[in-house]
Amino acid sequence: MNNLLILAIDTSCDDTSVAVLRGNKILSSEVSSQVEIHAQWGGVVPDIARREHEKNIPIVYEKALKRAKVKIEDVDYIACTYGPGLAIDLEIGLNFAKDLAIENGLPFVPINHMEGHLLSGFLGSDPGLSLDQKKLHSDNILKPQGSYQGLSLFPAIGLLVSGKHTELVHVQQTGEYKKLGETLDDAVGEAFDKVARMLNLGYPGGPVITEFAKKGKSGEIVFPIPMKNSKDLNFSYSGLKTAALYKVKELREEGKPEKEWIYDFCRGFLDAVNESIKIKLDMAIEQYPEIKAIFVGGGVFNSEEMVRFIGNIARSYGLEYIYPKKEYRGDNAGMVGIVAYYKIQRKEYITDKNEIKEIDREPRLSL
Repeated sequence: MNNLLILAIDTSCDDTSVAVLRGNKILSSEVSSQVEIHAQWGGVVPDIARREHEKNIPIVYEKALKRAKVKIEDVDYIACTYGPGLAIDLEIGLNFAKDLAIENGLPFVPINHMEGHLLSGFLGSDPGLSLDQKKLHSDNILKPQGSYQGLSLFPAIGLLVSGKHTELVHVQQTGEYKKLGETLDDAVGEAFDKVARMLNLGYPGGPVITEFAKKGKSGEIVFPIPMKNSKDLNFSYSGLKTAALYKVKELREEGKPEKEWIYDFCRGFLDAVNESIKIKLDMAIEQYPEIKAIFVGGGVFNSEEMVRFIGNIARSYGLEYIYPKKEYRGDNAGMVGIVAYYKIQRKEYITDKNEIKEIDREPRLSL
């Protein structure tokens, strides 16, 4: 398995990404970002993203092969995201990948984008092998590099926090999932973007709000904790977004200069988001006391504060904490490849050309 060459592709949103893996090890991971293009619109415009994917994918594909020092003739499997995501953007990568598989007589592995985020912390490791356990903790956080071999990780709770999704998942084993809670309206990433737009901070909102929050003081501006008293494990951030809108209006009507309150505002908003996630994660852990680890993934984890915040929760319960290296937290094809690595072991791939042709995008695909 570790000698198999996997070529993986993702065009689920606004990043064009191609990766090459030797087993579960990344040989190359190329991403063409469209953030600057979409920033002027305050969010991703699907048709513009589609146009950029069409232009970029052959270029990114060639760069990934070149950096990995391989040719398409060396590849054993083609993997690609088929959902969830923006329909017309998924289509570009999926058609490109299917054509590659058919033209080169290669097995095709369709991948759920959210499973990619869920397993992104396994890039470069293999929890399926039993070797001596290694102590991987540093500064109270499990290093994403290094081996997880020998660690007892299953069952686990997965926490996915991305632009469009906030989910809790019970992970019995790789490939065996049960969704415990999901976003009812706005996901965390969407809330960040909308609040950043209110504050004229640009797009994407997560990085700038998180950076501003570092200069703010907790407790100066307080927001309601979303879904604090609900008995389920679902998430909702529309109410927090509305509360932020009213607070911005109130502060501006009072005539206070934004430089006097914007840092405390961002701190209060981020504190509310963090606390809402902690409440649901605590509830899930208590409902499933048999779990041994917490897996996290998604672009919102580009925030080191968020990584450490969840890490401290894991440590408080004595759980292992599995999260990806920074370069694999946003959308990327490396995470698509790691899911393919495990699916191939279970022989979950397609070899018939006609069946490959029939695979269609599924924008609302769920775990």
